[in-house]
Amino acid sequence: RQCRTARLQFEFVVPLGSYVGELRDAVLRMKRPTGEMLAANIGRLFCLHCGGLLRERRPDVVVPVPMHWTRRLARGANSPEIVAEMIGNCVGAPVLSHGLVRTRATLPQKDLPPKSRVANVRGAFRASQQERLRGASVLLVDDIVTTGATCNEAARILRAAGASRVGVAVIARAERAD
Repeated sequence: RQCRTARLQFEFVVPLGSYVGELRDAVLRMKRPTGEMLAANIGRLFCLHCGGLLRERRPDVVVPVPMHWTRRLARGANSPEIVAEMIGNCVGAPVLSHGLVRTRATLPQKDLPPKSRVANVRGAFRASQQERLRGASVLLVDDIVTTGATCNEAARILRAAGASRVGVAVIARAERAD
């Protein structure tokens, strides 16, 4: 797998489960404009099943992977941001909803072959609230990880802004890119 040879900017990934069956369906429904309540409940479920492991990692701040404003306008909500709020409450760490900003619209990663995903997200984020990131252990939250390209780029930017460590919490981990 490509992710095994890449230099990763994050230290760990904690998934709720695999991107199959009912969890896959739930993740896809969370992405719809009406998915906010489902995202909150999935966040609670995540905390129930993985909260202890996340607390052991002792994050200082929780940062959701941001959407570009055009996609957010179409969807209405960013499910990783909603899940991040639940996780922040669970681990007792503040959520920096704007700790990362998406600087440009990117193609949906699911529509790209694995080798194109890194280039698609390269330079797509910038850090804000750098004073709160400096020296911090950051827990990055996203909905799905497949190749790790999005999380890796986001983690790279967080580390460049001074984060001491970056770990990732995702609702689902896909076993391979389609």
